[in-house]
Amino acid sequence: MKKGHIGIELGTKHLRICTKEKDQFLRVKNMIAIDEEGKIAAAGNDAFLMYEKQPNEIRILFPVAGGVIGDYTNMRRLLSVVFQKYFRHFRKYTVGIAAPEDITGVERRAFYDLVWESAGRLRDVRIYSKPVLAAIGSGMDVEQPCGNMLIDCGAGTTELSVLSLGGIVKSRLVKYGGDQIDQWIVHQMRRQHKIAIGRKSAEHLKIQYSKNQENMIIKGRDLVTGLPKKKMVPVSMAEEKVKRYFYDIAMETKAMLEEIPPELASDIMMQGIYITGSGSLFPKAAGWMEEELGLPVHEAAGPEESVIRGLRIWMK
Repeated sequence: MKKGHIGIELGTKHLRICTKEKDQFLRVKNMIAIDEEGKIAAAGNDAFLMYEKQPNEIRILFPVAGGVIGDYTNMRRLLSVVFQKYFRHFRKYTVGIAAPEDITGVERRAFYDLVWESAGRLRDVRIYSKPVLAAIGSGMDVEQPCGNMLIDCGAGTTELSVLSLGGIVKSRLVKYGGDQIDQWIVHQMRRQHKIAIGRKSAEHLKIQYSKNQENMIIKGRDLVTGLPKKKMVPVSMAEEKVKRYFYDIAMETKAMLEEIPPELASDIMMQGIYITGSGSLFPKAAGWMEEELGLPVHEAAGPEESVIRGLRIWMK
């Protein structure tokens, strides 16, 4: 048994955890499988293996939606499983959890209560600003009296934040992200190719696009014959929706820049904007935004782990 510090990021798709003592990050799928009696059939990565393949009596649930805890009960059950599996040997540990800035007091309190109810043997629970952590994890110097802007492009949300002197000047949580791109791909496969596919396949196509691949084989159900079918499709089909997503984010960015003090806006004009999160991995993302904004746009290193990396730095 040992004392320790644990950091948690609750993402729409993934639950990321770090400890103060180790460099590695734990990444677990943020989903849970519930049977018809309300019991846990699988949790985390095991639930992901069942996703879109489970029998009718099992439901796969995603407890986090729109950046906040949408299903408190099952988020608590999932987090309890994770603590029991990976941190059973810890005692009297302190937990830091990342929460979006642009949420209500009730939504923020839910993050705090969740940890206390999910884990035993706690010493303390602390809530940290997710945009500040993402900025720290991206290598930005947020302590200076200078305006910085960060856009965190996640699966369920996109968070735009202006920071200065270690705090948040303005933050806006936009409730769309990579998940909406997946839904669009599913729709387009039905409309253009007459093939029904699942969200897993759509996400895989999106990822292949972000890796600059050209084509991939999609497997699904032929909507005409009803039989299984596979087809080679260009992954560039995702580009239309991805480009639209970044155009929308650029418009949100313009609106925010108009609302902040002129001196901070001037700093951002000189330094540029940083984008992080899984959505920033799209190869043309920075270029599209630069084109719309007329400002430098920088891609953060290791964008998928910027928040949890910042949390670990903060805990040290």
